[in-house]
This record gives sequence, structure tokens and C-alpha cells, in this order.
Amino acid sequence: MNLSDPHLPTFQLSQAERLRARRLFNIFSVFNTFSYLLLSGNILSLYLLRLGASSTLIGIISSFAYISFFFMLPGRIIVRKVGVSRLFAYCWTARYLAAIPLVFSPFFILRGQGRVGFSLVVMGALGFQVMRGVGLVSNSPIMGDLSEGKDRGDYLSRIQIITHTVSIVTGLLMAVLLGAGQASLLRYSLLILLGILLGLTGCVFLFKLPVPLGGGFPMEEGVFSSIKRALKDSSFLRFIKVFALVMVVAGITRPFLVLYSADVYQVSDSTNMYLTVVGSLGALTMGVVAQLLLDRVGPKPMLIFFTFVFLVSMLPIVVSVSFHGWGEYVYLAILFFFFHFGTLGQENASQTYFYGVVRPQDQMDLGILYYLIFGLGGTIGSALGGAILDGIHSFGLGDAASYRIFFGGAMFLTFVALLWMSRLAPIGSVGVRNALTIMFSARDLRAILLLNKLDRTTSIEAERRVIREISETPSSVSLEGLLQRLKSPSFIIRREALQALETHEPDDRVVEALLQELKTGEFTTAYLAARILGKYRIHRGIPLLRVVLHSEDYLLAAESMVALARLQDAQSKGRIEAFLRVVKNPFLIIHGAEAVKIYQDPSSINLLLELAERPELTDSVRNHVILGIAGLLGMEDWFYPIFTIFLDEPIKGVDFLLDPLLEYAKEKGLPYNRDQLVDAFYSIPRDPVQFGTFAREIGGSYEPLLSLSVPFKRESLYKIPATAFLLGGIIVHTLTGKNQE
Repeated sequence: MNLSDPHLPTFQLSQAERLRARRLFNIFSVFNTFSYLLLSGNILSLYLLRLGASSTLIGIISSFAYISFFFMLPGRIIVRKVGVSRLFAYCWTARYLAAIPLVFSPFFILRGQGRVGFSLVVMGALGFQVMRGVGLVSNSPIMGDLSEGKDRGDYLSRIQIITHTVSIVTGLLMAVLLGAGQASLLRYSLLILLGILLGLTGCVFLFKLPVPLGGGFPMEEGVFSSIKRALKDSSFLRFIKVFALVMVVAGITRPFLVLYSADVYQVSDSTNMYLTVVGSLGALTMGVVAQLLLDRVGPKPMLIFFTFVFLVSMLPIVVSVSFHGWGEYVYLAILFFFFHFGTLGQENASQTYFYGVVRPQDQMDLGILYYLIFGLGGTIGSALGGAILDGIHSFGLGDAASYRIFFGGAMFLTFVALLWMSRLAPIGSVGVRNALTIMFSARDLRAILLLNKLDRTTSIEAERRVIREISETPSSVSLEGLLQRLKSPSFIIRREALQALETHEPDDRVVEALLQELKTGEFTTAYLAARILGKYRIHRGIPLLRVVLHSEDYLLAAESMVALARLQDAQSKGRIEAFLRVVKNPFLIIHGAEAVKIYQDPSSINLLLELAERPELTDSVRNHVILGIAGLLGMEDWFYPIFTIFLDEPIKGVDFLLDPLLEYAKEKGLPYNRDQLVDAFYSIPRDPVQFGTFAREIGGSYEPLLSLSVPFKRESLYKIPATAFLLGGIIVHTLTGKNQE
């Protein structure tokens, strides 16, 4: 890395510093969410509705949250002097202090001074959002630093989970405090004061963040120059267009969902807060889903998925589904759940996509553009949404019909956004169709859960256990995690990872990793790579397998012989046979015999018979060679179970071998009577040389046996009962046509 490159960050958190900063920011997020929900959003809309404010005024005040983003531009100037993390801390402290006028507004309202009371609400809400906007310039670089790494989507989703978990608790608290009837204005004042105090408490943790956090971003290029340059990138430009439309639709719909339930179904303030809690539960569920899937399938498919859910969630409003009694509460709960699941999921996936599509050094300047789009889209949506809704009402339509038209327009814009999303660059994402397959596949979801569990392991033994679980659930989703384990310094982990990869159909990434393992893993795990290359017939591995065929790593040499045979590499067949003639290692003999069998060349039978009659071979090695010969002759399936019986109970094995021959002799005739055949075959376990006399005689007189490449007359083959039994099996199989039974 060229540290003098002015386009590179000059500060980078260590892993320990990043983890500590994440913990501090997580704690801040808890207090900040409590505070934000007590000072803005639905509670402010309900408060204004309680005062009898028009939809237009509610929309304007709701738009302050989006207008705040325009104050990022002066924040970009201030950050040069203050620093990224300190600007964030100072401005967040100032925003809570700016909200103090909200505390006193109810007192003026109760005294009949509504104009003053409304003015204080506007002042407090606007000051709260303006200071947020100035400090928000620090958000993108701070979150970029905190989320740096392969778990970016996981961490950003974790923040969402924290936020929405707190939202649920806060919503329940507000629902209880607001009561079943119309809440008093003083009660609203106390909730606002509580929000300010909690917000100031959270700011304490911001001042504990590392001072250089989010720093190191180049200031030489102006904001507008950076934005102009970035917009020349077609991938980024397409994303900005999609994001702008998504924000407009969110601004149009989000503030008015609460009003829909209040106007159409006449639910109370406390019921609306309970519905908000259900919406937060939907957002929490979204966070869990995003945390599970974002880093695995990528932000583009998740953005499309959440947008589709958002689209479908508005459908019941547009078709004007009518419910009564408890049915309306169930309907509204489902509506709030999936509405927030979809719309907040869009924001989460968009943020992850943004960090993936821009360079780290551009996060501050393009972060300003991101939030300006966020603010402009939301401002247009919120400000016009209320005016549009009032305009629809002015035609004399009822509440249900007005909201049907209102949300119908939002559905149309959402559908357009979906079409645009299909043209987004993948940015590390799997295909949309593959992503949907993963989302609705129990096997793939379990694989993702295991990968997440694998990332959290802290010991070799725990990591080994999880990898074994992954091998029991083969999924293409698991491949990336397993490939990362091939870089582990632990031989045990690399071996387990390769064994797990053996259960997966390899793609190009896996093939490259296997070839690299074959080059560098001699005497460790290269033999497993050779096995997988052969198992899946990966012909790209042939040149390297030829190289390692005579490796001093006998495990690697053995597996490479079998792999080359599976790949039917004719050039290597002669080398393997020549190697078998001189090799003494039993393991190599076993695998060489297996390789020769796989080639299925009858001319190799003599070589295997020479191996089988070697007196120094152990029985286990010889038995495997014998089965190799049976395989070359196409009789392994029939011979294997009989041979197994023979090794355990010789006479019983001879009985199974002899029965079809006696039946054949009875039907077709042989120049041997039953007693002669029985005497000859029963001599195999006790005196195989005696059986040799019979075998040489019949092998030299019957045409089917003469055509085989089997040297029946070689006396050395009849010195060992196992090889004699093999020759007996060849005779029976050839004469009777016996095979699978």
C-alpha cells in the first residue's frame, strides 16, 4: 500500500479499537433511540393531531426531519476545524438542547396562547433537526469506519436491531403513559423532557469515541467536485436515482400511516402507539433478516426484496379491505408490521449498497449527497403528501376513498422503483433469483446461520465442530466461509474445511483454491485437494496432478493417482502402472490398484495379479487389489459380498461361489461331475494348490476363459487362498454370466 497516496485514509482503527468504538456507539444508539422517539416522529404527529392541526401542518413539521439534511453543507465546513467525531458529539448535544422549547409549548397551549405554543413546537422541532443535520456530516465516515470489514452488513443490521428493539420498548412505554383516552398536554411535556435527558446521557458516550474516528478523509477536493465526479459513474448514478425515488415514496407514506388508522378506523392515541410498537417489531424482524442475509446475498437483492414487501403491504389499503371488531386491530397490526419491515428494510439495504458502491475516501462528501437525497426526497414526500391528501379530501371523498387514492399513487411509484432496481450494479451480490432461492431455502438459511456461528467461534475445537455441521448441510452459500478457512494457520481447520468442501459442488472460486492448495499444501492438506479435483472431474487440475504424482508426500501421491484415473488422463496411466511395479508402500499400492481399476483397461489385469501374489503384502492390501481385479472384469458387485463371506467363513464363502456353477453344470453340462467340482472348490481354503490343478485345466479348455487376460496357468497364483478364490470367482462369473444378485 502506498501510504503517500492522498486518496487513501491516513488513519485506520485497529480491530481492538474498532470493537471498543462499536460498543460505545451501540450504547449511544440505545439512549439516542429512546430520545429520538420521545421527541419526534409519531408522538409529535399525535400531539399535533391532538391540537387539531391540519394534515398540511403535520406534513410540514414532519418534513423538518428531511430538511435537516440540507444543513450538512455548513457541517462540511465546520468539520475541517472540529474533526469528524467531535462534530458529531457537539452537534448531538446541541440538538437536545435545541429541543427544550418543546417542553414549554403545552403550557402556552393550556393558557389559550395557541400561536405561541405552536411557534415553540416549530422552533423546537426545527432546532432539533437543524443541529442533527449539521452533525450528520460525520455519520457516513464514522459508520464507514465502524462497519469496515466483511461483516459490514451484519454490523449495520445490528444497529438497526438495537434501534428497533429500543423502539418497541419506547413505544410500549409511551402507549402506557398516554393512557387509553385522550392524553393530557402536560403528559406530552413530561415525555419530551424525558427524551431530552436521555439524549444528553447518550452524548456522554459519543465523547468517549476515538478522536480520529472517521478521520483521514481528503479535504482537497470540494463537495460539489466530488459529487460531480461520482455522478459520472453510471453505477452510482443509477443508485442515486433509485434511492431518491424510494425516499420520496417513504416521505409520502410514512407520516400518514398513523393518520390512516386514526381517520379511517378511529383508533385512540394509545392504540396508535401500540401499532407503532408492532411496526417497530416489523423493523426489528427486518434487522434480523438483514443481519442474516445482507452479507451473504448482497444489498441489491435485499433492496428489491424489501421494496416488494413494502409494495405488497400497501395493497390492502388500496383495495379498501374492511374489518370490524378485533379484525380491524389484527389487520392494522399486520399492516404496520410489514409496512415498517419493507420501508425500513429499504433504508438498511440502501445504506449497505452505498458503502459498497463508493470508495472509503469519498464517504464524507458522497455521504452528504446521500443524506441530501434522503432529505430532499423525504421533504418533497412529506410536504407534498399532506397537501395531496388535503387536496383529495377537498373533492368530497370519504377518508377510506382518499387514502385509497393516496396510497395507490405510492404503490405506482414503488413499482417504478422496483423496475429501476433491476438495473442496479450487483456490487458483490448474488443474482436476484439465486437470492430468492436462498431466502426461501431451509438448507441455505441453516447454512447462513452456521456461517454466522462460525464467524463468532473463538477456539479451534468450536470452529472444527461448526465446519463439520456445515459439511452436513451442503449449500453454495457456505463456500465463501469455507474458503476463508483454507487460510487458517491450523492444519485441523484447513483439513476440516477441505473435507466440508468435498460435499459441495465446486465453482470457479473453489477450483482456484484447490489448485492453490495442490501447489502449496504438500505434506499437509494437498491430498484432500487432489481428492476433490478427481471426485468432481475438474480437468483443470490434470497438469498439477501429474506434477505431484511422484511426490514424497505419499498421501498426495496416492490421491493424485486416483484423481487422474477419475479424470481418465491416458497420459498418466502408464506412469501409474510403472510406479505400482516398484512401489512398496501399502497405502500407495491400494490407491494405485484403485486407480488402475477406474481406468477399466483389461490389459492391467496381469499387473494387479502380480501385485496380489506378492508374499510380502498384508492381507488387507492384497484383498483390495483382488477387488480391483474383480472391478476390471466387471464382476465386483457380485463378487464383493461373497468374498467378504469367504474371508470370515471360508467354507460358507465357497458354498456361495459354487452354487451357481453347480446349477450351470446341471443345466448346460460340464466335463466334471458334482463331486469333482465340490472337491476342487472346497480345496481353496485348505489347499489352494490343489484347486490350481482344476483351474489351469478348465482355464485352458474353455473358449470364454481363454479370451480373458487372466494367466490361469501361472502356478504362483494358487499359493494364496484369497487369490485362488478370486480365480474361482472369475471361472464361475465367466461360465455362468453371474453378476449382480
